[in-house]
Amino acid sequence: MEDARDLVNQTVLVKLVSNEGLAFTGIPEDGPFFCKVTAVDEIGVWVENRKFATVEIRDGTGRYIPKRKQKLERHEVDLLIPWRIVHTLIRFRKEDAAKAAADVLGADAKPGSCIGFVK
Repeated sequence: MEDARDLVNQTVLVKLVSNEGLAFTGIPEDGPFFCKVTAVDEIGVWVENRKFATVEIRDGTGRYIPKRKQKLERHEVDLLIPWRIVHTLIRFRKEDAAKAAADVLGADAKPGSCIGFVK
């Protein structure tokens, strides 16, 4: 691996210092969690989230939509995790190693189980 850009399209295990500003995205407090890297830049690492959820609470005219009529919508998004809150990134060279690590770490860290990042 030459630099962090080599992580693009790789599945990594992430441990955060904190989930400061990211709690609304469904990211666990500090991880660890698996995710797919979509881009890397000087600000941070961009990761895929296939299950980002939103709920419309106002209609087109600005009126409040009652809770019973609100609908959860799922979106595929790329999410920026700033370098300042990344504690550790682990890239597994072999896919079976990532699966083995998931078994050791438990259900909370299994690929796809935390916030839907990995198929």
